[in-house]
Amino acid sequence: MTATALDQTALLLVVTGALCHASWNLLAKKAAGGLPFVWLFGLVSTVLAVPFGIYAWIENAVPLTAVAWLAIAGSALMHLVYSLVLQQGYRKSDFSVVYPLARGTGPLFSVSGAILVLGEMPNVAGWIGILALLAGIFLISGIHRVHKATTPHAKAGLLWGSLTGLCIAAYTLLDGWAIKALGLSPLLFYVLCLWLRTLMLTPQALRDVSALRAEWGRNRKAIVAVGILSPMAYLLVLFAIKAAPLSYIAPLRELSMLIGVYLGTRVLREALLPSRLIGTLSMIIGVVLLALFSTS
Repeated sequence: MTATALDQTALLLVVTGALCHASWNLLAKKAAGGLPFVWLFGLVSTVLAVPFGIYAWIENAVPLTAVAWLAIAGSALMHLVYSLVLQQGYRKSDFSVVYPLARGTGPLFSVSGAILVLGEMPNVAGWIGILALLAGIFLISGIHRVHKATTPHAKAGLLWGSLTGLCIAAYTLLDGWAIKALGLSPLLFYVLCLWLRTLMLTPQALRDVSALRAEWGRNRKAIVAVGILSPMAYLLVLFAIKAAPLSYIAPLRELSMLIGVYLGTRVLREALLPSRLIGTLSMIIGVVLLALFSTS
């Protein structure tokens, strides 16, 4: 296959993955569920991941040491917290606020962690990217309109969107260390984390079976769709990374931010404030610049 064909394949995979990611988040917002919703869609994902897990286990060439299992457990816990925090954000604020903030602050916190913990210093593009992300947060959250009485609704979006981004940064750094330093298979690592985080939540979820039944009755279509689309979004990007350089893939993934804002305004009828649109574009530019910094 030629380089051009590989790039086209990667483009198709990443764009499809971005659509899947924005779509499952939209469905999660509409469902406005809590722990029962997270456990149920996680259960769907777990069942669907069985064949991938078997394949990855057979193909895995690196033994799973005690350190590897600790990394898997840590990542599973952070993904679980991420899912619960994200759902809380969707219940408290607008999708077009929480979603781009979560997607944009994740890379910001990740780079901050790399600077503070690993001593990595951004180049000029990296620093511009950080400033662009901060400007995006400033605009999307509505902080610039404090003199016009920023609503608790918008403030809640800033809080929960940023907390979600912090969770994303935590599991991104942990996952990167597990895959790069420990040499774990990305697919096997992801599937084992998926199974483990569902298992972690099971005792709490089964304490109220009536709540699970009620959640399934209200949102069964969204539960199944999110359970399919969430791992699909990850796997599509995983395959794209095999087809093209990460520096080509990482910026394209952030199309999901624009897709999310579009879906929020068209499907959920949220207000498309100019500041939100400009802020989202600023965050996309910031993430792209940080991606270029991390791959340079």
